[in-house]
Amino acid sequence: MRSHRGFLAIAVLLLAPVLAGCGEDDDPENSPPTSSSPDLPDASTAETSATTSEATSEATTDTSAGLPPACDVLTPADVEAAFGVPFGEPSLGGGGTTEQDIVWQSDDCNFEAEDLVEVDFALTGPDDFTAGEFQCPEPRAIASTVTPVEVPGAVEAWWDRDDAPPLEATLRVCTEAYIFDIDLEYEDGVDFQGDPMQQSIALAETALGVLGG
Repeated sequence: MRSHRGFLAIAVLLLAPVLAGCGEDDDPENSPPTSSSPDLPDASTAETSATTSEATSEATTDTSAGLPPACDVLTPADVEAAFGVPFGEPSLGGGGTTEQDIVWQSDDCNFEAEDLVEVDFALTGPDDFTAGEFQCPEPRAIASTVTPVEVPGAVEAWWDRDDAPPLEATLRVCTEAYIFDIDLEYEDGVDFQGDPMQQSIALAETALGVLGG
């Protein structure tokens, strides 16, 4: 009887690891698949995208409703025809003007005849006035002489020429819808042909023809 009980004890001990293995199921192949959800955009990223889209839409609306870019109004050929000398490709720019309590911004297009003169065309619309109402301010005479001039197609115009060399001058042209300045800055000591005021008026007429009333 002792031998039979010993045999049973040994059998139980041998079967214990097998039974324990059957009770555990760590096989990853039998594990249920883990569901994955698509990545969602971060809230701050979505907000930034919406803001950028809105700003782009507003900018497009402002551009389409306003004046054309200054460099779309005049070309180097236009400036050459007015002043009788060749000009290089224009450069884009922008600037601000403050006269008394009036402040406005402009879209600028700059043309240069090397070693002779720079001609800057600065275009401004009603929405570009940041202080004061849209108007046609007469240039302030500071070490210069301001003269009213006639420019066909304009409501008002002035020629503002510095009193001391080198020659620097501005033709300001105003309509009911926009204003623009044609600024001249000659190199010191250069000789130039023609009348800069009449040449500027001729260029202004070209710009007025493109812009209309």
